[in-house]
Amino acid sequence: MPRILIAECCQEISSFNPLPSGYADFRIITGDQLLAQRGLNTHLGGALSVFDGRPGVSLTPTISATAPSAGILSAEGWHKLSTEILSTIKAKAKGIDAVYFSLHGAMGAVGDLDPEGYLLQETRKIVGPDIPIVISLDLHGILTERMIRNVDGFAVYYTYPHVDFADTGARAARLLLNILDRKLRPAIA
Repeated sequence: MPRILIAECCQEISSFNPLPSGYADFRIITGDQLLAQRGLNTHLGGALSVFDGRPGVSLTPTISATAPSAGILSAEGWHKLSTEILSTIKAKAKGIDAVYFSLHGAMGAVGDLDPEGYLLQETRKIVGPDIPIVISLDLHGILTERMIRNVDGFAVYYTYPHVDFADTGARAARLLLNILDRKLRPAIA
C-alpha cells in the first residue's frame, strides 16, 4: 500500500510590484484540511481524484500555504513560512513511499529567488534519494537547476487562461503512481 505525502506552496510574485508580501498573506491549512479540496478545480483536487480512485493508496496530507499574486516575499516571511512547511513535512515523512508537491513555480523571496527549489532540496534531504517526488506547476513556472535536481517528475498547465488546475494535479498524480508501480528512475534534463 503506497503512502503518499502531500504538500503545497503556491505564490506568484512580480518583482515590479513595489509592495513586498509577507507571511500574513498566506492561507495556511494543515493535515486533513487539505482533503477538503476533493472535487475542486485545484492541483490538490485533481491529484486527490487520482489517489482516491486507486485502491490501497494511503495519503499523508501535511501543509498547504497559498497566497495571491504579490510583490516579492519578505525575508522574514520566507523564513517563517519555509520553517513551518519543512517542519510539518519532516514530522510526517517517516514511512512514506512518495511525495506529491503542488507548487506555482514563480515564487521569489528576499534572499532566495528560488524558494521552491529550496523547499524541494530540503524535502529531498528529509525523505532521502530513493523516494520519488513529483510536482505540479503553473504554465510559466520557472524550472531551476535546484528544482530539477530534486524531483523525479513534473506536470504543468496546458491552458491560458488557466482552466486545467485539476487536470494538472491529476497528471502529476498519475505520473507519481506510474513511477511507483513500475519502479522507474526518471531522468530530467
